[in-house]
Amino acid sequence: MQYRRFGKTDWQVSEIGLGGSWFYGRPEFGLKPFSYGARIVERALELGINYFDTAPLYGQGRSEEVLGTALKGVAEPYYLATKVGYYPEPFDYTRDTVWRGFEASLKRLKRDKVDLLQIHEAEQAGREGIFGTGRTLETLLEIREQGLTQHIGLTGSDLGLMRDVLKESDAFVSVITFCKYDLLTQEAKDILVPTAAERDVAVITASPLHAGLLGSKRELWMENGRFADLYDTLEQVENLLADQPEDITHIALRYLLSDPRVSILLSGVASIEELETSVSIADGHYLPAELIAQIEAIK
Repeated sequence: MQYRRFGKTDWQVSEIGLGGSWFYGRPEFGLKPFSYGARIVERALELGINYFDTAPLYGQGRSEEVLGTALKGVAEPYYLATKVGYYPEPFDYTRDTVWRGFEASLKRLKRDKVDLLQIHEAEQAGREGIFGTGRTLETLLEIREQGLTQHIGLTGSDLGLMRDVLKESDAFVSVITFCKYDLLTQEAKDILVPTAAERDVAVITASPLHAGLLGSKRELWMENGRFADLYDTLEQVENLLADQPEDITHIALRYLLSDPRVSILLSGVASIEELETSVSIADGHYLPAELIAQIEAIK
């Protein structure tokens, strides 16, 4: 496992982080027992992962419960991140709701503080919900001042909003982008990553396989017509990479790690096999500049 600096903090984080979206398995294949997710976490620790990300939304708190149990008593240092948003319903991004949601997360996580507390999908809050008096950022700063989190982060799909938030406030140490930077699209690389780099904000790329379209869910999504606007791009990428020594899944992960501005690939795995595939590419080998240019020339 290779490690990278996490933005303006003093953290050294594993290039692969473990996302908690699917600790209970994928719904289309049936839910797994609690022990299934705990074993994924245990294996991640064995493989050198030291960054774990979850949220109240994932399994309606089940993900936080899995992490809380699996990490209890772990001696080696690690970083634990969760989010505020969605729960308790209806989530209105006011001080009271943010506090209630965070306190519920702490109970599920079985701890009295976290390392990173993030706004979950900033577009749900909007600018007013983030910066307004008595709203999310003001409350997160209060939580930080009380020592209940070390740092504050931002997540979302609205790249322009997140870029502008980072420009307006230096409170955030990290930003997560989901399905906006991978082999099939480089939107975040153009819109968000430059600002994050200028502000020394850690960039976390979530779902680096585009929700599985570049991996195990390719056939399922194509049968369902999901991401149909990307099928032509996918075909072009597959043709370009056909003669490469590694498969497209490994190349997709190496592609993102080839960008030194990326701190973590956040892999929301649903099995130990998927976890081990992700970790296998964190070996210090990156794609040649010529191949990266060919990938990014595909539109």
